[in-house]
Amino acid sequence: MRIPNLIVPLAALQVAALSCTAPLHAQTNIPWSADRPLTWADFKGTPPRGTDRDAYTYYGISASFERNEQGRISAEVSCVFMPAESWVRPPAKASAQLLAHEQLHFDLAELHARRFARELPAQLGGAGPEAAFQRAHDRMMDRLREEQERYDRDTDHGRDAAAQARWAADVRRRLADGER
Repeated sequence: MRIPNLIVPLAALQVAALSCTAPLHAQTNIPWSADRPLTWADFKGTPPRGTDRDAYTYYGISASFERNEQGRISAEVSCVFMPAESWVRPPAKASAQLLAHEQLHFDLAELHARRFARELPAQLGGAGPEAAFQRAHDRMMDRLREEQERYDRDTDHGRDAAAQARWAADVRRRLADGER
């Protein structure tokens, strides 16, 4: 049985996240890669009127699972940056510090996508895997949102350079420990 992708667009600085079943457009989105950091040129969206933010990172997590003939479950999860929804105000493009902060939001999403991929097969055994998938998805979303909010609080949205450096070192270590 193959369950279609559940697309989970997530806004790094947005508390509420949306769920939908539309495919992520691979031709416009940027898959997370250790070899491909974000640049300000990737932020193609338009800042909304009246915002006090300098930049906004939008990413999506796509997940699906499959049960083979032997009943073994495998999961596929991917994390992408969504340029059309991500934006930066022109004056902020001069800030390498802000870009590093936004990159780390994307990196945190990748960490949670990896954890979701590792944990998902064990959570889907037995009858009703669709409901179990939804519960696992909701837990992942809650953990991701909580960590994104803690990251912004701890670093004062990237303005506290020492806190930003601590978070960057920790996230680099966590990514290296769990490379795919």
